[in-house]
Amino acid sequence: MTKYATVRRRESIPQELEDPDDCTVGEAPAQDDDVLVMSSQSALSFSFNNSFQSNIGTLPKEIRNIIGGGIAGMVAKSVVAPADRIKILFQVSSVEFRLRNLPLVVGTIRREEGWTALWKGNTATMIRVIPYSGIQFMVFEKCKTYFLQQHSKGIYPIDQGSSGKHGLTPLESLLSGMLAGSVSVVCTYPLDLARAQLAVLKRKQNAAHSIRFLDIFRQNYSRGGITGLFRGLSITLAGMLPYAGIAFALNEQTKREIQHVTGRDLSTMERIQCGALAGLVAQTVTYPLEVTRRRMQTIGLVGTDTALAEIGNRTIPTVAPPTIRETIRSLYAEQGVRGFFKGVTMNWMKGPVAFGISFTTFDFVKKFLETEEERQSQRNG
Repeated sequence: MTKYATVRRRESIPQELEDPDDCTVGEAPAQDDDVLVMSSQSALSFSFNNSFQSNIGTLPKEIRNIIGGGIAGMVAKSVVAPADRIKILFQVSSVEFRLRNLPLVVGTIRREEGWTALWKGNTATMIRVIPYSGIQFMVFEKCKTYFLQQHSKGIYPIDQGSSGKHGLTPLESLLSGMLAGSVSVVCTYPLDLARAQLAVLKRKQNAAHSIRFLDIFRQNYSRGGITGLFRGLSITLAGMLPYAGIAFALNEQTKREIQHVTGRDLSTMERIQCGALAGLVAQTVTYPLEVTRRRMQTIGLVGTDTALAEIGNRTIPTVAPPTIRETIRSLYAEQGVRGFFKGVTMNWMKGPVAFGISFTTFDFVKKFLETEEERQSQRNG
């Protein structure tokens, strides 16, 4: 007969156990089916988790970082998708942005296109953001590993007294983030272009055929070939270099500083706050370049047939050639300096949320997928 150990607390002491005498250990009765079922379920769950992590652990670290980054980006973008679509609509039109107009825009979209239209283009976003975010985090972690290896070899020594433990310097964080952002943008740019164009087109609820992601993709290719799939790439890279660099550097350095001051690992809320601060600063600094990029991506698509048609100015902006200089000149002539920051308050609301969720989710998924050797190495390092 198999014997099972059970732990029973004294009925007279409902509070937390304070000494070994507060519990007794004995043999479980053979007829106690509940104990047997719970033991079997716990064993199966533990076995499954161990088996899953063991199988994942056999994958290269780069693949695991791509998986973690993809999940992080997917969760973050899905949460802020409605705010993202409204922001893009304002960015590419001549309608002045005001927070008080948001309920009207949301109501127009809901009435004419349905509630799900607030997530219009989110499928395209997922197609793009999973490889984009995955590649971005993978490249950053690869750069981080390289620099830390150089630290351990004494090639790039750091001041241990100021850092408390090995970590990237601000310059190393900045360079790693810039490279990560640039590589991910180049690899996934055609998907971002199609997603931005799909977000500004109005969906007809009773239309026999609605424009889909692949339709936009084919149209871009038929109009300009391979170059048509990368329209606006230069301005995107110009914005991505400081954007990703600042975001990753701030997130990395703030987490490192908190660890140094407190001498412990960060809490979930602290991780979210670090990511939110990084996103807020990075997006504000590079916002004019983002507006210019969205303009270049959607030239020729924006008219009065959008959810913004009911708000004030209904004029169609003059279509400018898809060059950085002409796009900036056209935007400045149309709306002045304020045009380059139109919708930035919307970004202040959704950007920190997205960054906080993204960085925090990646940290948790990365830790879950780590091998025991990697955990041990981090504890020793």
